[in-house]
This record gives sequence, C-alpha cells and structure tokens, in this order.
Amino acid sequence: MKSIRYIVLFFLLMAGIASCSEEDNYPAPAETFKGSIVDAENGEPFQTDVYSTTGASGVRIKMMEYSWSETPTPYYMYTMMDGKFNNTKIFKGEYGVTPEGAFVAVPEERIQISGTVEKNYAVEPFLRVEWIGEPVVNGDGTATVQARITRGTTHPDYQQPLTEVWLFVSEVQFVGFVSYSTVYSTKLTGATLPALGGTVSITTGWPNGVNSGTQQKFPGYSRKYFLRVGARTSKQAFSTNVFNYSTIKEITTN
Repeated sequence: MKSIRYIVLFFLLMAGIASCSEEDNYPAPAETFKGSIVDAENGEPFQTDVYSTTGASGVRIKMMEYSWSETPTPYYMYTMMDGKFNNTKIFKGEYGVTPEGAFVAVPEERIQISGTVEKNYAVEPFLRVEWIGEPVVNGDGTATVQARITRGTTHPDYQQPLTEVWLFVSEVQFVGFVSYSTVYSTKLTGATLPALGGTVSITTGWPNGVNSGTQQKFPGYSRKYFLRVGARTSKQAFSTNVFNYSTIKEITTN
C-alpha cells in the first residue's frame, strides 16, 4: 500500500511541475521604451534627482497596461538625473504613459510598445534654476556660488511662492535632496529666500539655515565635492514637494 501511495504522490507531483511549467511558459519582457524629458523653453535636459525609495524626488513615468484591462494597476519607472529613461524589459502591449515630476502636468498618452519605442517629452518646469558663473573656493574653508531662480511656466495653476532653496553639497556625483552632506550644504528659507529672477549668492556650511549655529568648514586638505542648487515651491507632484535643480558643478577644496 505504501508503494502505491508513493507512486500516486509521485505522479501528482510531476503533474504539478508540468502545470507550473506550462503556466510560466510566457515570453519574457523584451520590449524597449526609452526617451528623455527636456525643458520646453530651451531644449536642455530636465534636471532631477535620483530615485528614492521614499518617493520624495525624481521624475517617474507612470505606466498603465491597457492590453488586458481598462483599470490596470499602475507601475512606475524612474528617469536618470538628466531626464533620460531606458527600460529594456517591457511586455509588448498598449500602455497609458504619463511623466510625473516638478513640471506642469502632462496628459496621459496611449502608446503601443513593441520592439523599441522612443518618446521625448518637452515640459514646463515649476522653476528654472541656473548657475551664474562658476563656484568659488574661498580661503576660509567654504565655497560660494551664484544662481538665478525663475518661473518655468506662466500657467496660473503653478505660481506658488518659493518655499525652500538649497545649495546641496556631496562627495558623490549623485548630489541632490536624496544624497547631500548634512554638514556642508546650505538651506535657505523664510527671510533668507531670494527674490525670483534675481541673482542669489550662497555659501556652504549652513545646513540648518544661514546664521543658524556655527558655519561648517571643509576639512583642511584637498578634496573633491559636487554642488547643485535646488529650489521648490508648495506645488506638489505625486503628493510630494519636489525640487527643480541646476546642473551639477564640481570643486576641489584647498
């Protein structure tokens, strides 16, 4: 009886394995969806942050696969810091695609993804952050930069006041709200915020706000740092107050 029982169990197990093999015998995702996000006014790459598991930054591409359902569960892919994206593991099908970030909302577009599909989006940023000149390494262990922050759109729904400006400093090139030094960066809020359209001068070492505590100095030896200015308003994207950014500058301290 035991032998018969073992034989029956063996065939049931083999049937289950065969069933799993049949269910898993679907083509692996192999289609490519790539492209970029650029500033509609000047065509420059849209500057953003790296992906964060907290969802607090970056630009994400919302994907809705309508091939099987009109009410699919969305999933998201994130761009690189220069707004480029490239996903080579997409299932073939019809998708509703919506870029989301610190720019005027873009309507969903339905796209058939088969093979390689490239799509570029020209967007209006909430704010435009630009360098004025090059960073200056000072003799007292700090560095000073100048930048200009302006509106990136005239859309009436996106004219919220400036709430925060940062000079982000990092020892790695992925500098921004996700990765910055809590010692050497500088935060501007309240009365220290610049007027939009004017030139603002920011010196490193005030992570809790200018004149709040003691200004922090770089170590007394040569070291490379990456700098970036970020600014945000009270306007949100995917329920988050996201930053608009300048490009990244590199300095070497004395």
